[in-house]
Amino acid sequence: MSDTTTLTAARGTLLSIALRLTSFLLSQLTVRFVSAAALGKASIPLELLLSTALFVGREGFRLALTKEIGSGEDGDGDDRNRHGGVADTMKKEKQQRDQQITNVSWLSVPTGAILALLALLVHLHKCNTNNNTHSDDTQDEYYALLDYKLAGLLYCLASFIESLSEPLVIRCLQQMDVTTKAKAEGAALIMKSMSCFGCLYLTRTKWFVNSIILLMGGYSERGTSSSSGGGGANFAVTAFGISQLVYALVFTIIMYRKARSSMGGIRWPKKVQSSMSNPYRENATIREKTPTATLTPNFDLHAIYMVFIFTLQGLFKHALTEADKIVLSALAGSYDQGVYALAASYGGLAARLLLQPMEENARLLFSRQGALVAKCIDIAAGHDKDNEKESKLAVFNLLKELEDTYFFLIKVVLYIGFLFAAIATNYTSVLLRVLAGSRWGTNSEASAALSAFCVYTAFLALNGTTEAFVYGVARSGNDVGRIGIAHAVIGGIFALIAPGLVREQGAVGLVAANCISMAMRSMYSLHYAQGYFAKAGKRNSPTGVLLRILPHRMAVMAFIISFAITRTSRIYGYDAQIAAGGSWIVAGARHIAVGVCAIVTVVTSLWLEKDIRTPIINLINRKAEERLNRK
Repeated sequence: MSDTTTLTAARGTLLSIALRLTSFLLSQLTVRFVSAAALGKASIPLELLLSTALFVGREGFRLALTKEIGSGEDGDGDDRNRHGGVADTMKKEKQQRDQQITNVSWLSVPTGAILALLALLVHLHKCNTNNNTHSDDTQDEYYALLDYKLAGLLYCLASFIESLSEPLVIRCLQQMDVTTKAKAEGAALIMKSMSCFGCLYLTRTKWFVNSIILLMGGYSERGTSSSSGGGGANFAVTAFGISQLVYALVFTIIMYRKARSSMGGIRWPKKVQSSMSNPYRENATIREKTPTATLTPNFDLHAIYMVFIFTLQGLFKHALTEADKIVLSALAGSYDQGVYALAASYGGLAARLLLQPMEENARLLFSRQGALVAKCIDIAAGHDKDNEKESKLAVFNLLKELEDTYFFLIKVVLYIGFLFAAIATNYTSVLLRVLAGSRWGTNSEASAALSAFCVYTAFLALNGTTEAFVYGVARSGNDVGRIGIAHAVIGGIFALIAPGLVREQGAVGLVAANCISMAMRSMYSLHYAQGYFAKAGKRNSPTGVLLRILPHRMAVMAFIISFAITRTSRIYGYDAQIAAGGSWIVAGARHIAVGVCAIVTVVTSLWLEKDIRTPIINLINRKAEERLNRK
């Protein structure tokens, strides 16, 4: 069971990485077609608007409802045989509870609709405020505002359409069907990139611009007729809005088609017949003994309560995650936002392609394993003293498996983060020159910002996995409330230090503030994990946890030496040869060769890690035994 769950999560992670990488490569076609100002508007305020509506509307539902692993598995076969007719009653109660959970998941649709409408009202208010403030703007500035207004409308519509698929996404996560979700996301991302490229190309044509102007009313409030050809308007931001709408449509259509063709089809919300459950029967679960869980027959109120709690605490997490966009929206202009967005696009490549899929699947894996541990503890509490030893052994084994998985994943993501922090920081100018052209490749500020993002990747790697564990195993409102308080305090600290760092260091200062914030969040998550394992019977001191997640001392030396070598190669090899008038291609090839050798050296040191080596050896041995058994 556990091996199947782990392999399913791994397949989903690899598929997500492959599809997101393809989408990233396609999106590079758009960089040369858009100005920094248009890129800034689409990537900072509009993306913030979209992500806020989607996050608030679905995060609580996903965290609360994916913890349901099938209450029908409670009890063993002997219990069902002994009680005979009780099995039919338990089966009926399980079906009713499953339908209640399904009904709760469909509440995400009206929630998403309300949030999309609120986002639209906020966007229109902002546009009207800007229009009144800049009443003497030129025709080009007016069309720029019209472009931004139309793009916001499309982003809000995309948010609503994507929320229609949320019940189906929750069902996939409950069934560990991460492959379907990953395929839908990948196809939608590819179509989004292709449509964005096509629309940006069309914005250079006169008929496309005139069509949008006619769609928006034919002429401006200032009497500027569309017959003038739209002046200097190109509606590049609208192209991003259209591509986001395409993403939402493709993702939603694929999810509904997959759900329709799956076993059992789409599980629609239905009315649940009221049945009086006996909370005092022998195998009643803790949830069934809670009166608030059965106040209404159509919805599980405990699940709704957890959705509400997770949503509230998720607001703090979202504010911290999107803090850079919030600060930039308040303190920077559209051009500066575009410059930062370009650096963040490449700097966040590892987070989007590697760390985010790993975090999502790790959270799902921790949630399943944590639920099994909680179940086993409940069962052990109901056994007599004769079976107490066996029950405690079962809990210990499940807990050890969860702990080994926890430290294994942390070690893996930390190695990925340290690779970027120690080596990739010295290759940012090469990356910018290859992907964005010589204009950006020779820009020292852009290169410095991208290098800062590489260091930030290490903090993201640690925080993503440690928080995935916290959200995966937290099973009470008190735990979630404490997480929310911790995030609120950290958010307050970030709000105090970020403006000053941005004014002094610009983009690099904002990244530094994010690093500090992620470090504090990681420390709290590690503290929570240490307390969780201690409550469940594992005795780990805070120092012991820190020592276990840190790389082997030889690996640390390998990272330090690799950083020194690649930095020397960049300064005295790559930069010096270009300054002397040499070919950047030849200099870059030599510099990259040095980096490859450094990466090989660091990756080799992975074998020194027991937490990584042991699971890999066990997996190889298990596969060998399976092949022998087939023969």
